[in-house]
Amino acid sequence: MRTAAVLAALAGACLLSSCARTAFVMESDDPLESAWNDYTLGEFDRAVEKFGALRAGAAAGDDTWCEATYGLATTWNLRRPGEDPAAARVLYEELIATAPAHDLTAWSRLALARMKHLVPVGEDPDYNEVRRAYREVMTMHPGHLAAQEAFLYLNSTLISSLEPAQTKQALEALERAVADPSYQFTGPAWSLIAVGSHTLGDMERRLYAEEMSLKTTEVDPTNPFTEYAWQYWNLATIAEFEVGDFDKARLYYRKLIEEYPQDIRVYAAKQALQRMDDLEMKIRAEM
Repeated sequence: MRTAAVLAALAGACLLSSCARTAFVMESDDPLESAWNDYTLGEFDRAVEKFGALRAGAAAGDDTWCEATYGLATTWNLRRPGEDPAAARVLYEELIATAPAHDLTAWSRLALARMKHLVPVGEDPDYNEVRRAYREVMTMHPGHLAAQEAFLYLNSTLISSLEPAQTKQALEALERAVADPSYQFTGPAWSLIAVGSHTLGDMERRLYAEEMSLKTTEVDPTNPFTEYAWQYWNLATIAEFEVGDFDKARLYYRKLIEEYPQDIRVYAAKQALQRMDDLEMKIRAEM
């Protein structure tokens, strides 16, 4: 179910022709899977109808009821347009109260925390309340994947504060996480470490963290083409301008040129290679 929820982010980018083709491929005899397929394809009214029917026909607290309740709550929470956060909140809370030991209870708590964090444009979250909600997920469900995700979001709020003390606190926690083989979100954690290191002015650590983020990037199985052009450019420019590591800068400029010859940044990458060669030649001539 969690995988299906994540896939919903792709629905908005679907063209009509590809949607029709995907709908054909994703036909399912399983009622829950069929409801999630509708959600994934942006057929939110159909998803609401199917999840609602499954929920009504199941015993409160059993697997089908929990999965249908979570699906219905997620649809009301994330559908655009027609979202109903109040209805979503009631459903998440009902699932937590009715089936506290069910796996989806952890995800429901995380969803409630995310709703506190992701407020409408023009509003500011109550960060004390947001952090309390994330810590509750971590406390109530230690070791659960939802708790690991909550940990990531919690530390993102500390780093986004741009306050050195909070940033250092987050970096210490994230460094422990990436050293733990059981932690599942190492790529995003390294990205946060890079951002926090930038805030603190530690550019060498930032460069290292950006490299580790690239190395630990998870390939999206729904996307046959994963592009690293932006990461290569980002690493090259950090290495050249922030760290002064021309060897590493050359490595990533060349990877960009070789792997993405049609990229708009290729010309600038070639100029960068020439610029570094010219600078080194000038320095040698003056020695």
